[in-house]
Amino acid sequence: MTYVDARCPLRPGDMCTLCVPGATGPQDCPTVAEVMRDPALRERLAELRREAAAG
Repeated sequence: MTYVDARCPLRPGDMCTLCVPGATGPQDCPTVAEVMRDPALRERLAELRREAAAG
């Protein structure tokens, strides 16, 4: 059995710290869900990911 550390999709390079009470990881985080639902926030996240990958 392998153990996988979940990464936060909103903070490139950071681990999921379960910062939202009740969340068990990125898969059920309401903050992640809200960002993915909003086109403007999703685009900004894409920009941040590109910057993190380039830097």
